[in-house]
Amino acid sequence: MIKLPSFVKERFSFLSLGAIFLLGLFLRTYHLATLPFYFHQDEVMNGYVGRFILQNGKDLYGNSFPLLYFDRFGDFPNVIPMYLSGLSTFIFGVNEFAVRFPIALAGSLTVLLFYFLGKLFFKDSRFALFFSFLLAICPWHIALSRATAEGVTALTVFVLGFYLALKGLKEDKKKLFFLSLPLFLLTYFLYPGYRVFTPLSLLPFLFLNFKTGKVYFKKKLLFFVVPFFLLSFLISTTSWGKGRFEQTSLFYNQEVKGKIGAVNIAFIFDEGSDQIFEARVFHNKIVGYFKEGTEQYLSYFSPGFLFVKGGLPDRYLVPGQGLFYLTSLTLLFFLLLPSKKRNLIFYYFLYLLIIAPIPAALTVDDVPNVHRSAVLILPVLFLATVGFKGLISLTKNKHFKILISFLIVLLIGLEFIYFWHQYSNHTASYKGIYRNGGSEELVSFIKDNEAGFDQVIMPGLGTLPLYYLFYNSNFNSSLVGRFEEGMVISKAGKAIFINNWCPSRETDLDQLEGKTILVNRPDCDIPLGFEEIEIIERKDSTAAFRILGNELFNLE
Repeated sequence: MIKLPSFVKERFSFLSLGAIFLLGLFLRTYHLATLPFYFHQDEVMNGYVGRFILQNGKDLYGNSFPLLYFDRFGDFPNVIPMYLSGLSTFIFGVNEFAVRFPIALAGSLTVLLFYFLGKLFFKDSRFALFFSFLLAICPWHIALSRATAEGVTALTVFVLGFYLALKGLKEDKKKLFFLSLPLFLLTYFLYPGYRVFTPLSLLPFLFLNFKTGKVYFKKKLLFFVVPFFLLSFLISTTSWGKGRFEQTSLFYNQEVKGKIGAVNIAFIFDEGSDQIFEARVFHNKIVGYFKEGTEQYLSYFSPGFLFVKGGLPDRYLVPGQGLFYLTSLTLLFFLLLPSKKRNLIFYYFLYLLIIAPIPAALTVDDVPNVHRSAVLILPVLFLATVGFKGLISLTKNKHFKILISFLIVLLIGLEFIYFWHQYSNHTASYKGIYRNGGSEELVSFIKDNEAGFDQVIMPGLGTLPLYYLFYNSNFNSSLVGRFEEGMVISKAGKAIFINNWCPSRETDLDQLEGKTILVNRPDCDIPLGFEEIEIIERKDSTAAFRILGNELFNLE
């Protein structure tokens, strides 16, 4: 057999990488403006707030260029992803594609980073390409990348920092290692979960020598690792650092607190009045929260969650599709094969697998949560690649190796076809209410008929005012400071916003002058003097809004 020169192999590897990257980019940007079909409230907030600040130099409340957070309703989401979406609107226009593109691009770049990370670990471009390919067509990563999920950008930055740090440690290149420092720091301000995950992921650096494969304590790295733990602690003491955590935390949730209290009371009563010591030891808050947290943590390793039906929130779900392909589950079984080639990196990735769900497990909102646990993608796909390598190593026959590789890629390809069909054909009509279906159509109707009315009265709850302002490209500086906490605004243009899903209940309709459109939820009563003009429906045929007009209004 003719042995190919090394430069030919290298060129082939990079051509293959280029093809995989283009595949990943295509899958994350194809029909990006309309798939997923509905523009979720978090997306419109990112695009509107980011563009508003960049255009006016102040946020909705009048704060000048905030760097760390934007206070939506006491949850303090990171503002940097908003800047990325806002900046994109200056390039591509004020539309859905522009808002979604930065994170879709970040997700695509992670496909490249997986290759270089894999090359560092496997020292074989074939397995590095396979590692990269698994991410390129990963359902979990594609769905998040297309839906303006900030955790995707955080994962990209983390993987880059991770690559530089490990390469620096393995090859004793201090400059590369220290270049990773600002990248790890940046993850803190891209997605809150990394304030827990990043320092935990760096902890083994104190003990593992990836260059020699030995384990010993390295005092010098204390100055690198410990500050991240201190920073996480300091952020947790600030109002903006703990805002969202308190809203979703396992330890602050009243429902969980009540559940644990009720169970403990029942068990204490069952122990008997003379068994005080046993009751305090076995039935207390510490035991209750530990069991509740453990249950949530283990839910992230459920085969149903990972490989069959996915998790929550519903806006990220693909009907009938898991987060990974079942073929990947098969590859993971080959990790059970005995091997003498396990090194520190393999065990380090097992460690990453263990700690990845911890930030998500500390919360109770939408569990198991696909966004908060997205960092699981990294260790699971790495271990699947190790399993693939183990499968290939079962035979020394090159023809069988090629055949096995072809069959694995074929199976993954068939699963991908099913996923893409489900994603592109069925997500639009699947629980559209969870993606704020109907909001865009409502604003479109109002824009198309704006000349025919003097005012429109509509709900001011949620982010409906932002939908109205975004699709009207209204980022006027006169709006600065007119928003109240929770992004509440009373009037903008011809729109009057009422803090009720049935504005007719909170408005003195007899005092209205001129031609008026009234927007209610479908279950609201039709007030006297108004008649139905239009029903805004979602793709699943459920009604989202009822549009009414007064006697003076004429759609003609």
